Amino acid sequence: MQHNIKQRGFAYSIRPITLDDAQFIVDVRLEDEERNKYVHKISPDVNLQINWLNKYFQTPDDYYFVIENNLTGEREGLISIYNIENNVAEWGRWVVKKGSMAALESVDLVYKVAFEKLNLGELYTKTIEDNISVVNFHKSINAKLREIIPNAVELGNNNYNVVNQYVDKEYYYSDVKNLLEEKALKVFQRNLKVALGGFEFHHIGVATKDIEKEFKSYAMLGYSKEDKFDGDLNQGVRGLFITSKNQPRLELLENLENSTTLDYWLNQGVKMYHFGYLVKDIEKAFDVFTTKLRAKVVSPMKESQYFGKRICFLMLNNMFMIELIEE
Repeated sequence: MQHNIKQRGFAYSIRPITLDDAQFIVDVRLEDEERNKYVHKISPDVNLQINWLNKYFQTPDDYYFVIENNLTGEREGLISIYNIENNVAEWGRWVVKKGSMAALESVDLVYKVAFEKLNLGELYTKTIEDNISVVNFHKSINAKLREIIPNAVELGNNNYNVVNQYVDKEYYYSDVKNLLEEKALKVFQRNLKVALGGFEFHHIGVATKDIEKEFKSYAMLGYSKEDKFDGDLNQGVRGLFITSKNQPRLELLENLENSTTLDYWLNQGVKMYHFGYLVKDIEKAFDVFTTKLRAKVVSPMKESQYFGKRICFLMLNNMFMIELIEE
């Protein structure tokens, strides 16, 4: 059916399928013959897929989605909710591109749509028993086994048993949601490094009124001085980097005379106010964070007198500030 439901996750989002996706459907369904041998065959003729989609748009209670990478905008898979009856629905038509990391989070997004937007009470899947990797995938995310249905599907000249696995709404929130979100966050971290060509933690920025007085407290915790810069006029601060074994590098900062750069954080009683990260391509990283991750620019790109390269400060949606440092 035609619908406007979207769901955004950490690394991936799902959005309604359109006619413009017809060629992608054909390509991803036919991409890997071995992996797709347990799904119904489709024709490489895109016009037949367009005809199927037009019929789908007229089918009630059938929700077909494209899985997209939040960082690249690329389409990486397909997933659906259908056969809705008595507040219970099946999900399937699930396929992801070879090499994609979208599997885990796409399933979580479908659960969220089902339980939070469609107000369903249960989602189930029917998987051919011989498709061991997919059956085991559902086990790995704590899906419950309802039954094994003998000779339920005919593909080619063979009949196959089908494994019915399910997750109800209450069970999703108690035993599935946190597991999927934790794994999705790890996938996002991996995708971010790939998209940026590297994303390496460098330091935590600490706002102080007096660097030397502040350092004494950290020295008691095992920190020693690493390097300092007496004044960065572009930022209005002076700083001292300090390090300690098995502890993060810190950048102690204080305002230059007549500068108010750190006043907001000092007045709020916030000391550790930003995390700094090294990036190989700062312009690409800036674009990814501002356009794809919707970060706000706190301080635009400028040259750092200490690093001798460009830096910028961005505020993420959770009010967490990061510094991008050009390698």
